[in-house]
Amino acid sequence: MDLELYLKQLEELVNIDSGSKNAAGINRVADRLEQWYLDLGWHVKPFFLGEETGRLLLITNHPEADHYDVMFVGHMDTVFPDGTAAKRPFRIEGENYYGPGVGDMKNGDVAMYHVAANLPDEVLETLNIAMVYNPDEEIGSRYSKDTLDAIGSKADYIFVMESAGNKGTRHCFARKGSLNYEIEFHGKAAHAGFMFEVENASAVLEMGHYIVELMGLASREEDTTVNVGVAQGGTAANVVAEFAKLTVGMRFKKDSERLRLKEAVSRMVSGEPFVEGVKTVIVSERECMPMVKTEAVMEFAGRMKALAEELGIPFEEKDRGGLSDGNHLSRCGHAIVVDGMGPHGALDHSDKEYGYIGSVEPCVRLLVRVLEDIRTLKNKA
Repeated sequence: MDLELYLKQLEELVNIDSGSKNAAGINRVADRLEQWYLDLGWHVKPFFLGEETGRLLLITNHPEADHYDVMFVGHMDTVFPDGTAAKRPFRIEGENYYGPGVGDMKNGDVAMYHVAANLPDEVLETLNIAMVYNPDEEIGSRYSKDTLDAIGSKADYIFVMESAGNKGTRHCFARKGSLNYEIEFHGKAAHAGFMFEVENASAVLEMGHYIVELMGLASREEDTTVNVGVAQGGTAANVVAEFAKLTVGMRFKKDSERLRLKEAVSRMVSGEPFVEGVKTVIVSERECMPMVKTEAVMEFAGRMKALAEELGIPFEEKDRGGLSDGNHLSRCGHAIVVDGMGPHGALDHSDKEYGYIGSVEPCVRLLVRVLEDIRTLKNKA
């Protein structure tokens, strides 16, 4: 592969602000990707998902295909506000590159192009390949999920190009699922100096009880985590709080844990309050199922590891607690879904985000070899 071109293209994408709410910036990234693939002779089908986000790109080598042997998935949005690219543009220092979104996941976006550019003719002739670029992954793919799942339901193998860990050797075959709640507490206000004399009910006190109870639902044994990340309420020290709210995020590996958490929250809200007179309401509940390591996925992971060893490329795996499009794509059909297949990236969502240059070429070389192997399997079928 042409590493110099890769770094030049990565610099171009990183230096475009494309936060999830910046539709124009996301479309500028899409413009560049679209042109690169058109120059390769691939075919681009845009999906316009509304004014709130950029367009989704479906890029294929065989536009008439009604199913895909392989689907690659990247996302063009970042978590960073407008102006970040100007403040700390793409740069190379030693063996690493730096910049906003460089590891999450514009490095994977560009790697997808280089996989396409380096595939042998016999692979391109035999396999139907889809390169899909999502505009809103960082906000849970709220606009793109249905379109992504519709494409994914037609795929046999799905490679999510989020960054690999451990300098590009550690890939992901399972991710935790999530439950996220926003809960409001409605109490009765009063002057704090007369709490024993007048009717009152502190929403903040009720929220405090909930914080303790919710955090107590975590399980080290099951690797289930619970975090009350936002807690707000009250107006002044001398006023009993009439209103409070919290946001809690829960992560789990097993469906049994998902059900346990949901049932616990439901019991708390529907039962008697800790503080008499406070009404508690769930105003938002969002759920994402885990990406589970099935027997088929484990078998394919072993096959990929053998191919990596054949090429002299280290290959490890590690389950992850963070979410990606792999969570819902693993549920939309019968595809084998693997994640963390991009070049190495670390310290995502921070000003220290970086990627390792030495991981790029092995990433592309392994994926090309994997597609050659899938072609062989298809010819034997």
